[in-house]
Amino acid sequence: MPGNAIVDLEALERARDLTFRRTPARHVRGETTALRFINEAGFCTAFSRRVNLPCLWVAICGRRNPRMPVHTHHDYGIGLTWNLKDSLPEKKLVFYSRVFRRLPGFVSLEYLPYFYRLFAPESPLSGELIHAARGILDRLRTHPRQTTAQLRLYGAVYGARRLSKAVFEKAIAGLQQRFLVVRTEALYDPKFTYVWDLFERQYPAAVKAGRKLSRQQAIDAILGKYFRVVFYARLADVRSLFGLHPEEAREALARLAAAGCITGPVRLRSHFGSWWVSRAFATDKRP
Repeated sequence: MPGNAIVDLEALERARDLTFRRTPARHVRGETTALRFINEAGFCTAFSRRVNLPCLWVAICGRRNPRMPVHTHHDYGIGLTWNLKDSLPEKKLVFYSRVFRRLPGFVSLEYLPYFYRLFAPESPLSGELIHAARGILDRLRTHPRQTTAQLRLYGAVYGARRLSKAVFEKAIAGLQQRFLVVRTEALYDPKFTYVWDLFERQYPAAVKAGRKLSRQQAIDAILGKYFRVVFYARLADVRSLFGLHPEEAREALARLAAAGCITGPVRLRSHFGSWWVSRAFATDKRP
């Protein structure tokens, strides 16, 4: 490993300007270009630019490091991102959930089977699920799609009248993270609420394809795409974004390096720590 090699950070950022759509010429303008961006990136966050992933809101702004507006309700970029996170998943064009560190994000249909294999539990009724989550699952397995209010009412356990908002949100977040439950629709009339359903009922093709994959195949496909889009990352990024065990992450990076996809660990100018970099940007320059 070229541990002392130094990689030009600006060259990496210029490459990211294209894959992250951080230029006026390539910025996202609406549903068509948003779908194209998500399909090209494979997966991205919705609003958060402070993790090592592409971001739809940044792609709408079309520039590096845009500042989050103080009054988000009146911001064009935030408003368009909010609309797209409803319209694209409702049309089944992409998948939207809290995937990366439980941050809202998108996954293309092409990469959805890999994420399902990576995050879905071997058994849907794993003992790790809290009782409230079990109640929600039982309700959805025996009924069609349910609103938040219905799940809070009928998912209650131990004699409670309904699940509290805090308990429900914790349970539904865990179920989304495990690809068991998915939000299918946002209703605004007569009052705002979400509609929920089983992931396997909404995305049966992804479930069928994902169950044919090994965990290693899923990890290698996701990380291969990740480095083709992001170009550089730390071991910590790989571990936290995709929920990998440290040793599992190291082995995956070693496989990508052996396949000639990445090189590392290397140093980046103006950045601390060790990084793994797309092979196209590695140099043999020494300090």
